[in-house]
Amino acid sequence: MQNAFTTTPQDTSTEANVQEFIFQRMLMSNAFITLAVVSEVSNEGEVVTVRPLVEGFTGNGDRIPKTEIYGVPVWRLQRGASAVIMPPVVGDIGIIAICDRDISGIKATKESSLPGSNRTHNYADAIYLGGVLNSEPSQYVKFSNDGIDIVSPLTININSNVVSINAESRAEINSPQILLNGNVGQGEGSYAGEAHFKNKVTSDVDFQAGDISLIGHRTDGVQPGSGKSGLPTA
Repeated sequence: MQNAFTTTPQDTSTEANVQEFIFQRMLMSNAFITLAVVSEVSNEGEVVTVRPLVEGFTGNGDRIPKTEIYGVPVWRLQRGASAVIMPPVVGDIGIIAICDRDISGIKATKESSLPGSNRTHNYADAIYLGGVLNSEPSQYVKFSNDGIDIVSPLTININSNVVSINAESRAEINSPQILLNGNVGQGEGSYAGEAHFKNKVTSDVDFQAGDISLIGHRTDGVQPGSGKSGLPTA
């Protein structure tokens, strides 16, 4: 490859070219933002080791491989105690932003701090911002013009003290099997109404309407022959 930062005759032909060449060399010695690949992830997923993907090069254009950057904090969408937790995995490609001063003191105390050293725009002060140029995801939240999709080939867990689902028209649950663990009842809210099942309803024990059992109820007015009994009693 041709190295644009190799000294050429035109770089020193005028004062302006000399100044431009010096300025470009100064920029090349600093890091700002680039792409990197994740090579290691902490157990909590809050810190990663990454390796920049844009390699360095010599004055002759020969490649100089980048070394790994350790202890890189992972950016997380968070406010207070609420967050979207999505730890990176090894092999992810993502953007790293390099802070302009040494942030080691802040990383250690999570409080305001003086710069830990005089270094500036150094890879050691990188922050991993998240994935880009990766493979097609198999589980995701997708926002589109016709709605929101939450997709996973595995298990989706929702844990809360109270889970409320509100639908203005209809709420649907589609599955070959629907298992309800816990007491099932009907509330007295604005949507209180009747329950209807299109197919038969079975029970391993009994059905009860008010105080009357389907299995153990008695009837009054019993008559022999073709007569009909009276209404069920409790």
